[in-house]
Amino acid sequence: MMRLAGRGAAALVGAALEGRRKLYELGLRAPERVAARVISIGNLTVGGAGKTTLALHLASRARERGERVAVVTRRYRPGPNGLGDEEMLYRAAVGHERTFAGRSKRELARAAAASGARLVLVDDAFSHWGLERDLDVVLLDRTDLWGGGELMPAGRLREPVRAIQRAGLVVVTRLEAGEDPEPWLAEVRKRAPAAAVAGARHAVAGVRGLSGRLLEAHGACRVVTATGNPGAVAASAGEAGFAPVTLSAYRDHHWFTLAEARREHGAAGGATLLLTAKDAVRWPEGAPRDGVAILETRWEWVRHGEAAERLIWDRDESRAPGPADPSTSGART
Repeated sequence: MMRLAGRGAAALVGAALEGRRKLYELGLRAPERVAARVISIGNLTVGGAGKTTLALHLASRARERGERVAVVTRRYRPGPNGLGDEEMLYRAAVGHERTFAGRSKRELARAAAASGARLVLVDDAFSHWGLERDLDVVLLDRTDLWGGGELMPAGRLREPVRAIQRAGLVVVTRLEAGEDPEPWLAEVRKRAPAAAVAGARHAVAGVRGLSGRLLEAHGACRVVTATGNPGAVAASAGEAGFAPVTLSAYRDHHWFTLAEARREHGAAGGATLLLTAKDAVRWPEGAPRDGVAILETRWEWVRHGEAAERLIWDRDESRAPGPADPSTSGART
């Protein structure tokens, strides 16, 4: 009965998605074009594919290239300071004046362009129809490529798999060290033959204490995480050099209470309590700090990374910003 109810709810989700798409296809609504190059970094499934990690990587690369870059993100489940966890990470990376967070991605992108940004990276906008993009980048977690093949809540898909055909670039993420990505990329090409494809992984960059001091990864650890893919965090802990690794997982974007932090610190029993960078901004003031460390990861292209980034930086200077063409398909949705 529960499975039937889930499928019924998924059918309603699918109908709502199709209805919204039709409004734009028929020209009853039109996406807004802003005066900047707009790149969406999104998922086909819920959580954990690496959007934030890629957006941070691209923002850093853009700054190295001298690009006037801004990041747009939803202020999802803000914490006690009124800021979202991803918003805080972007502020630390590109500055608060280049981080635009709130509810309306269209309004935020407009504000980012008005501030002088020429490149706007939009975190999680693949299913957002109100903003025209120059490129849709879609990330697929290789541990669950198609989200169980069913829409939420029956599965993990945000949209039907065929929606991947709108993407200009599809990146298979969470590849293991030394893994051949070609079988995964070949599967993606079957579903999205017009898209460029690439493979990437979250490489371990190191471990540091909450004070910022670099630490050596060894011995047992207890991973405490409220991210979209807890198992991937535990795997990265093992790659860093911790063993054995135990895992305590919370709902994605959960802000830890002081009582939870103390309980988890006690449960670690002297082992390293390991957080991700995103978890660390949600670790409460007054919580234990001794024996608590942050697992640092970095974006690492495994296959076709140079070609993928060329798509990000590419510009069509002959096309001035203007009204969207409702007949345009692909990345400009």
